[in-house]
Amino acid sequence: MPEKNYSFRKTDQNPMLILGILLILIVLFGGALIFLLDNRVIDIPEIFTNETPPEEEPEEFLVNQTNVTEICDDNCYYELAIETQTFSLCQNITDNMTQQDCYEALSNFSLDACIGLENQSKKETCIILFAKSESNLSLCDYLEEKENCQFEVDPCLAEDDVNLCRALTSSEPSECKEDSLCLLNYSITKSNSTTCDLIQNSVISTACTSILTRNDKCYTLGRQTEQDYCYQLYAIYTDNYVQCTQITYNTQYALECYSYFAGKYNDLSICDADGFELNNKWDCYTAFSLTSGNISGCEAIHELATTSRFNCAFEFAKKYGNPGACNVIQALPTRSTCYQGAILYSNENLNWTYCVDVLNFDWRNKCYSETAKLYDDISLCDYISEDFAKEACEIAYEVNKSEES
Repeated sequence: MPEKNYSFRKTDQNPMLILGILLILIVLFGGALIFLLDNRVIDIPEIFTNETPPEEEPEEFLVNQTNVTEICDDNCYYELAIETQTFSLCQNITDNMTQQDCYEALSNFSLDACIGLENQSKKETCIILFAKSESNLSLCDYLEEKENCQFEVDPCLAEDDVNLCRALTSSEPSECKEDSLCLLNYSITKSNSTTCDLIQNSVISTACTSILTRNDKCYTLGRQTEQDYCYQLYAIYTDNYVQCTQITYNTQYALECYSYFAGKYNDLSICDADGFELNNKWDCYTAFSLTSGNISGCEAIHELATTSRFNCAFEFAKKYGNPGACNVIQALPTRSTCYQGAILYSNENLNWTYCVDVLNFDWRNKCYSETAKLYDDISLCDYISEDFAKEACEIAYEVNKSEES
């Protein structure tokens, strides 16, 4: 029986079944397609660059990261600071003692570490090291006591004539600046007459040339006062007081010339060589005593020349710390004034060993009392024989100590 072609007719009973089957097939086919698309292999082209991947940071650089406190404690910072000689790492140490140990370990390498030291002795040692190596005096300002540091850096600071010392040390006369006497002393010390020409003062320049050539040029100067000053320098620097005779009598230049040699040779008779007027002679005697430390010059001043005798004794007492020098003054009130000035008011050099020479009882005890305070030595009160005076000395000492503290 021949097959019949199927055709849809309104009389069919199951049209909805057929539509459902078609929808299911569509869904299955779409899901398979999506699955295939998601899992396909996509070729990504290679990208070539000249950059190399960053290397892993070594452990020692971890201290610079934000999480440093989690990985490095005080001991870690200390060891790392020593290893790398890095002062800033010491600053991260929280324990003061460990931090100071860190500073000390780096103090010979780091100025900042040296400055941070709290121990003044150790700080002074390394500051001086840096100041000397850099020839930098300003570094001494970091010290509480900076004088020793300054002398270490520039020994010339301890000299009376700093510029002369620097000139001689460096062999540079320019260090004298325009100081004529500095250039004179430089020329003589270096035995170099050519530097005499650098002296702007014509008198000192002429004296310089005369001294170094041993050929008198002082007479070529125009005025008598210039010649007198030139001969004074010539005599002193050639150590020949006979040249003082070239100076006009009874002038200040003659007085200074003879006084210089009288004190230097401890020979008071040199003051009589020029036939000085009395006041000039007393001045020469005074200069002799102050230069030589020999009180005989003051004693040689006539007793009636009270002012000159007082001035000589008082200046001697102050300079040598010897109030016993006041004993040469005959008038007791004036002598007491001398004691008072030397013991109480101008006592920077007061020496307790001279207290025994003070003739006045009260001033002798005051001498011991003042030196006890000056020397910070209460035992000096024991030299006072009277108990009440000794007790007063001890009380004065204690009061002075309490005022200082």
